[in-house]
Amino acid sequence: MNNKTALHILLVLSMIWAGLSCMSYLMMGLMLPTFQDYYASHPGMMPEEFHTMMERMFEVPKSYYLVCSLLFALELAGAILMWNLRRSGFHSYTIARLLLLLLPLLFLGRGAMAFGDVMLALLFILVYYLLLRQLGVFGQKPTDSPESEE
Repeated sequence: MNNKTALHILLVLSMIWAGLSCMSYLMMGLMLPTFQDYYASHPGMMPEEFHTMMERMFEVPKSYYLVCSLLFALELAGAILMWNLRRSGFHSYTIARLLLLLLPLLFLGRGAMAFGDVMLALLFILVYYLLLRQLGVFGQKPTDSPESEE
């Protein structure tokens, strides 16, 4: 597998993740008051195990969900630009990914950042950087030979 194919596989994963996350955070941000009203008027509709989770979800400010949605949209745009081998795509993706890691700290407090999320984000950023560098996006000559692009 050549570098461009590897890049495209990872970018498809990122585009799916960012696109679905953008939509779900947007819906949650826009529909939060409706969800709260429905939950309050139908307390017996959900199993008892969900009550704590729902109450925590409703404590989060609406703006958190909307900002997350915007950052996931920026991440998606960055992935699309990287698909076209644009350096600005890497920068957009990286900025959005890092801000998405910091956002829970700002809105939800210290215990909101998951170590696995940090490691996965840093891994994707590093791999994207290495692949794009090998493809010549950052000014170096591409290391892929024409024979390997079959």
